[in-house]
Amino acid sequence: MITHIKIQNFRSFVEAEVDLQPFSLVVGANGSGKTNLLRFFSCAINLTDLPKNFSDKPGRFVKDWQPHVSKTNEGCAFELNHGDVLFIRGDSVNAGKDFTIRWSLRPEGAAQIFNLIASRISRPEKIILNAVVAEDGTGTTAVLEMLKSGDRDDLFDRIEEQFRLYVPEVEKLSLKTSGEGTKQIQVREKALPIPLPATELSEGTRIILAILTIIHQEKPPSMILLEDIDRGLHPRLFEYLAPLLRDIAIKHDINIVATTHNPYLVDAMQDHKEAVIIVEKKDGASTLSTLASRLEGLDYDKVDPDDLPLGQLWFSGLVGGVPKSLSSRPAK
Repeated sequence: MITHIKIQNFRSFVEAEVDLQPFSLVVGANGSGKTNLLRFFSCAINLTDLPKNFSDKPGRFVKDWQPHVSKTNEGCAFELNHGDVLFIRGDSVNAGKDFTIRWSLRPEGAAQIFNLIASRISRPEKIILNAVVAEDGTGTTAVLEMLKSGDRDDLFDRIEEQFRLYVPEVEKLSLKTSGEGTKQIQVREKALPIPLPATELSEGTRIILAILTIIHQEKPPSMILLEDIDRGLHPRLFEYLAPLLRDIAIKHDINIVATTHNPYLVDAMQDHKEAVIIVEKKDGASTLSTLASRLEGLDYDKVDPDDLPLGQLWFSGLVGGVPKSLSSRPAK
């Protein structure tokens, strides 16, 4: 599990570093660099797939690792700490000379960015060989069917067991034939006489199932990166979703990083303020800090953090990471 990152000259970042938790929630205004942070993880961790003689094939690294617009001729470097062990340090300018891989996190699986869409998780799918869960959640059905009907029914059983744990009203997870060559997820809930198709499940329930499937597919990502995790979810689900993702990350010894604009999801991090990462733009460069560190520097004469919900405290702008309100902008 990655515990600390340092970024030098990557996209909107000039120099930034921050501690990571098993589940980290990333907040910030539009254009602050939240997506670039997810891209950083994807680029850095996926470099484990490159040949050791990196100077022979530098194209992918140079293409993905774009420098800050003000430092296009300077080196791009990074560090990841896996516990107390330095995982990777790279330099895109001296690629073949100074690029080293000191520790392999999980070479069989890359970090992956997901924009999970509930409607695509639940629709019928054609069954294909070597299915994987795609960025939008497509493929969840195909992976579940491949595991159940193949020789990895143990993984399907594990998904079903944890799905029942996280969604207690579920009794059984199964798949039904819904058309020629297609299957659809269905769930039997307690006290209901017939199974429900996945289209009848809540969006939050479908997203949970997709995340469990991502983790338990035969070649899972080494890091799960979730963009706009609150999209389409009812605010009442946030209180449930945040601790669930933290629990999944701890149990599977992986990092889950999710971005959000929603203060209600930040509320669910009340006991884990160090896991909320604030991304801000300062002088044209993205910065990283934790909500816990911002609260330490708060003027308690102006506000007591215990008097406000955590999300409201962040959304108020007192700790940064939000756009300036229109009312505070000078008239043109």
